[in-house]
Amino acid sequence: MGTYVQAQRTYTRLGGYTADFAHKTLVTDYQNIEPQKKQKILGKAAQSLSSNWRGVEHLMIQTTEFSILIFGIISYGSAILLLDWKILVVTLAMFVFDVLLRTHAIKYSDSKREESSEIWRKKNYIMQKSLNVSAGKDIRIYQLGNWFHKLLCEVVTARGKLEKKLQLRWYFPTVSGTFFNFGRDFIAYSILIKRVLYGQMDIATFTLYLGLINGFTNWIYSLSERFNNLRKSSHEFNDYHDFMNLPDKERKSTVVEQNSVVVEPVETTLLNDRAPEIIFKNVSFAYPDEEKNTIRNLDFTIKAGEKIALVGNNGAGKTTIVKLLCGLYDQTQGEILIDGKTIDDIGLDAYQDKISVLFQDTNPMAFTIEENITGLEEGQCDKNKLQDSLKKSGLWDKVQSLPQKEKTHITQTFSEDGILLSGGETQKLLFAKAIYKNGSFLILDEPTSALDPLAESKIYEEYNNLAQGKTAVFISHRLASTKFCDRIMFLENGSIAECGSHDELMAKGGKYKEMFDIQAQYYKEEAVHENK
Repeated sequence: MGTYVQAQRTYTRLGGYTADFAHKTLVTDYQNIEPQKKQKILGKAAQSLSSNWRGVEHLMIQTTEFSILIFGIISYGSAILLLDWKILVVTLAMFVFDVLLRTHAIKYSDSKREESSEIWRKKNYIMQKSLNVSAGKDIRIYQLGNWFHKLLCEVVTARGKLEKKLQLRWYFPTVSGTFFNFGRDFIAYSILIKRVLYGQMDIATFTLYLGLINGFTNWIYSLSERFNNLRKSSHEFNDYHDFMNLPDKERKSTVVEQNSVVVEPVETTLLNDRAPEIIFKNVSFAYPDEEKNTIRNLDFTIKAGEKIALVGNNGAGKTTIVKLLCGLYDQTQGEILIDGKTIDDIGLDAYQDKISVLFQDTNPMAFTIEENITGLEEGQCDKNKLQDSLKKSGLWDKVQSLPQKEKTHITQTFSEDGILLSGGETQKLLFAKAIYKNGSFLILDEPTSALDPLAESKIYEEYNNLAQGKTAVFISHRLASTKFCDRIMFLENGSIAECGSHDELMAKGGKYKEMFDIQAQYYKEEAVHENK
């Protein structure tokens, strides 16, 4: 029976709370997981679900045992009260003092919970990187194995030191319990022996009461222990709720699915399939816990169907603008309007459903090529649409050369026949994903950073074709690749320093022309070097 109950508790933690937690991490607003402050909240919540002696499951265990102890203490206490109230008073005093000492220990544990969570996060990160196939190449080539091992040992040592500090606080309740037990035993034995000597109690009753007193003491001690364990688990459970209660934007969408059953669509203001107009009105943004704005007072309009390039040095604010355009963050001030409506008015899901985006730091998942491109389970995609996406992205020949073709897994995590894509092939895969989705708003964040200039020129022709009839925003550090755009915005320190077509900005002779000439000279020198 006990094994069954324990299994049910574990199932509740894993099948209920952990499943809900995993879902929250996947769908919550991006601004709830990227900033370090939110990562700490996430880490503490994950830790509360990490085992049966923490947080959620431990709270279930302690609640059950605490209830049983209350019943036992009332039964034993009533019997002892009939014998002599002094024994009961000493035992209860022991309980109160023990609770106070344990409370002190719990407060110290609470003050160290964030430190404990950080150590836990670092340990998990190092372990994940140690098992990561891509990171494995760098670890071996650069002989980082000993360094990684040293980092892991440092984290384990830090955890050990913290545990010693925590255990020291729990040492005092144990010592105090020893002294109180001595006082209780002295009083109890004195009373019982005196009654036996005066003939007020026989040996059998003496033995019975002695057992009751010892039992009551054990129950009282266990009650103190369970009571404080209950508080500790409750605090860890609160860490879980802190993350689960992080607010999210209203995610309106055309279809709502509950338990795999499609229900009535929620009320929403949908975008149509035509290219949207994007307006930034005095938009500024600062990342959480940062005082300085990354972008400031941006005012611009991207007309429906217009192709815009965002260029500038690293740190100019290009990727931040993309995050705002994707609805991953809310602007600190100002308004972002999509066809005259805010993202909140449209609904985040409905808006993001219209976006095809390539992020520079996205890695494919260890599923099949088909699943990575379509985001659908095997057999659910449009085959003709998938084939068209592979051809336009330049990945068709590669896929056709594989024995399993589009059914081939990426990496060998789930299949022995899995493959590793090169950097350029990975970007082509992501491009195919954007083509397949065919959103009316196209965003490309450094989409060709892993391609050589010749492959880059070819794929930008495809980008240009894909952008026909769409509103498109391109971000690139290679200025020559954005000449086909209708307008180019040159960003500097979070503001638009120059704006115009390529020819207009070159004629102006400003910072854009200066950067373009530097890059052009670099490509000329590279071409001369290759022809030698």
